[in-house]
Amino acid sequence: MTKDQINKINMFQATYLILTAPENAAITSGLPAFVRAQTAHAGSINVLAALAQAQGSPITGITADKDRLKISLVSRTLIVAGAAGSFAFEAGNQTLTAKFEVKEGALKNLRDSLLDDAAQVIHDEAATLVAADPVKMTEFNLTPAVLADLQSAIIAYSSTVGTPRAAIAGRSGITEAIAAEITHATANLENLLDRLILQFQADHPTFTTAYATARKIVQAGSSHGETPTPPTP
Repeated sequence: MTKDQINKINMFQATYLILTAPENAAITSGLPAFVRAQTAHAGSINVLAALAQAQGSPITGITADKDRLKISLVSRTLIVAGAAGSFAFEAGNQTLTAKFEVKEGALKNLRDSLLDDAAQVIHDEAATLVAADPVKMTEFNLTPAVLADLQSAIIAYSSTVGTPRAAIAGRSGITEAIAAEITHATANLENLLDRLILQFQADHPTFTTAYATARKIVQAGSSHGETPTPPTP
């Protein structure tokens, strides 16, 4: 893991701590879109912790939680299956549609050693569709980036439950998964949390100022950092 990646992950964690402080969680609880984005942010931190551990470079102060990794994996599997299944149904391909008919409860009830296999099958079937017609798949928001999000969660989950998929991915695969997850987490921050938090600026300036401070990327060994420019309200 590079120094730049570590700096970004430290920023992710600092931001998470501000968001989940009890007094701040009470402020944001009434805005469902913000809560969903915050949950996604927590999921990315957890995925990154597991990937770093699998790479042999665990992140200080962050440990992977298998149950939360399972939630992230199931969620991302359903997103990909839903997009691919919608395309297959619209195309009138019932055989293909059936391949993507997965239920949340069924995924959650799979044994640890089977869940990542089931998710990988969905990923690979969807990847075939994207490779065949990437432009068409964007109409269903089935993109290489979405597939990368799922693959990162698969490798991260596998590394915590003792299945061999993380080993199969190899060091280069894990490195790619870390980069993809950082991209995913950054997009979630910039496009959702950074924009939505502006709604709390007038009534809760202490919270929004603390958030802006946490969002600075502090370089290792430095007290200075970069702060993203928030969108104009």
